[in-house]
Amino acid sequence: MSDAIRVIYIEDDDMEAMLFKLGLEKRGIEVLHLPGATVESLATLQQAEYLAAKAIFMDMWVGVVNGMELASMLRKRGDERPMFLLTAGDNPNPTVLRQMSITFLQKPPDFVKLAQMIKTLT
Repeated sequence: MSDAIRVIYIEDDDMEAMLFKLGLEKRGIEVLHLPGATVESLATLQQAEYLAAKAIFMDMWVGVVNGMELASMLRKRGDERPMFLLTAGDNPNPTVLRQMSITFLQKPPDFVKLAQMIKTLT
């Protein structure tokens, strides 16, 4: 899928990641899955294919790491790509989401609408 739009999904649940990948890939969106938020796995974000991704999606909890803290860390590193916090829980603090320019999405996402949203980013 070399001409596909790429996005990153940081999710420690392999089943959730597979469903996300299946839901988007049939709509022309390639999903690069990062299975955790360890120092080693986050170093993967420096690889060329990850740097070329158009957006970052993350779960509210990636192991013991809070998705909001993860997003904050990525923003402090200078990552300005669109970020999405995907969770089955309640909407986290909307003020903090706005401040960090993060879009909240409830699980499970509507993949048709999500793919369209991603395509409008590019």
